[in-house]
Amino acid sequence: MSTSDSRAIEESDEGFTLVEILVSIGLLSVVMVASLPVFIAMLASTATTRLNTQGKNHTQERLEQVRDLRFHVDRQNGPFLDLLDLYFTNAKAAGPTTSVTASGATLSGSYVATGTAANGLPAAPFYRTSTGPLVGAPGFSQVVATQFLGPTGTVLPAVRYQDLYDSQVVGKDSPPSLVLGITVITSWTQADRTKTYRTYTQVTEGRPELPVIQSQARAVSVDVTSSGADGATLELQTGVASVDGAQSSGSSVSAFVAGALAARTGAANVTGRVGQFALPASGVAESGDPSRQDPGLCSWYAFGPTDTTNVTGDVSGGLPKAPTNVGTTSPYNRVSGYVSASGGNHSCGLLSYDNLTGGGVALPSGNVAGTNMGTAPYVKVSDSPGVSGAALSGSGYVTANDIGSSPQQTRAGASTTMTRSITLFPNHPFSLGSGLVSAKLSTASVDCTSGTATVAGTITGAYSLELMWWGKGLADAGPRWHTANWTYDSAAGTPLVRTGDLWAPDTTVLGNGATLSQLVQISVPSATEGVVTTGATTGLRGFPTGVLTMTTAPTLTNEAAPGFSAIKVQLGQLTCVADDQR
Repeated sequence: MSTSDSRAIEESDEGFTLVEILVSIGLLSVVMVASLPVFIAMLASTATTRLNTQGKNHTQERLEQVRDLRFHVDRQNGPFLDLLDLYFTNAKAAGPTTSVTASGATLSGSYVATGTAANGLPAAPFYRTSTGPLVGAPGFSQVVATQFLGPTGTVLPAVRYQDLYDSQVVGKDSPPSLVLGITVITSWTQADRTKTYRTYTQVTEGRPELPVIQSQARAVSVDVTSSGADGATLELQTGVASVDGAQSSGSSVSAFVAGALAARTGAANVTGRVGQFALPASGVAESGDPSRQDPGLCSWYAFGPTDTTNVTGDVSGGLPKAPTNVGTTSPYNRVSGYVSASGGNHSCGLLSYDNLTGGGVALPSGNVAGTNMGTAPYVKVSDSPGVSGAALSGSGYVTANDIGSSPQQTRAGASTTMTRSITLFPNHPFSLGSGLVSAKLSTASVDCTSGTATVAGTITGAYSLELMWWGKGLADAGPRWHTANWTYDSAAGTPLVRTGDLWAPDTTVLGNGATLSQLVQISVPSATEGVVTTGATTGLRGFPTGVLTMTTAPTLTNEAAPGFSAIKVQLGQLTCVADDQR
């Protein structure tokens, strides 16, 4: 390598000189200083865009909240907050400030009687509502201006409602218009400057065809029906309870509760003690005779002393509830009607029924079926000496929790109890005066709970049933009493459990060679019988035709039409509805 080549390499290894570096730094500084305003502007633009987007979102949230509120709920139904309670509380010319708390936020409002449009607000009259710092977004605040509008969309003149309308006073709370014009202004501060976003919408009262809350409970402990020879329908019910709750423009709750009810076509109903109400229109009223009802010779009906308990309701909180104390215990308190054991041994018992009225002629004793039926009455619940209290009872409840509760639910339920058995053909001649078939539905209940937009409502049902019958089965040495028991819980892994004898009426022989199936047909509990009817998630569900149905053979020789004189007995008619569309 030559000396000149070595010198060239050494010179190239020396790098930048100090002067070159200083010149480079100077040039870079000039470029950075020139670009700095651009970067600052970009950052400011990003912050502005973010705040503008948040302001629009908060405005939209307020509009959605307004649209989701009920337009108007009558004040007489309690302090349920509707749109007008929050955004047009009153129209007092003096303009006092009112405060309302909803969803954890306090809204301050006042009526503006006069003034021109300014700062995004409309010309008076309007109701001005201020939010203060928003919950979860304290850098933002809102003002809502609400106006009543006429049919054409023009502002309603103040003379129509000023000093006349007040959403907090019964009798003054009806709105002068069903259309509102609503202006929402969202404000925030950026770089010491106040920014706003304004939007306007109209809201119209649009009540749904069905109530947003619909709850119902029905209970009948015993229902006996047949027809007389004259074709009249004869029905006897005990333990009757019917409760209904609803909320649309206002809340309502009603109930009809009776210890017993006897109805014959063309004749006035005969009731025991009755309690009923229809709030808010009418309060609790009691009627009917609580003493034993017997038209003579225990025919065609008779029932023991009756009474009702806890027949109360409440809509003062804006929600339908019955009874008033429905939510204070578990299981829930209920309204109830019942036939009471009298502690005696009356010949008609606690319930007595036949269908001989209207000229009916019983099957003769020489007839195979007539012999086994014995003499009337054909259905009976015996009294028990020394025993008192509710014996055949039906009850129900309805309730709903506040719209802010989690989960938000409406509930309804019905139940029955029997402490005494009901007997078919109590004068059957071969069972030593104990009848042919007896059944006792000790307890039965259904409970409905509303669902949500994504989860279906639920129903649960449960009961305990005992069935006894007289006769000689295939494996029996002689006639005897047979007993079977069923317990049912729809929420259990094994819902239905049976113990005791097997119901086999076709092979159970009676004293004169007849089979039990010739006298009585019973739909005993199984995989398809005696199970809760789920139905539509918002419709009628439960045991609408009873937990147990027993049907006798025709009892008259002169029945109005073939089969009309058969007697049907249903135990535990229970249904419920709990629909919540809030």
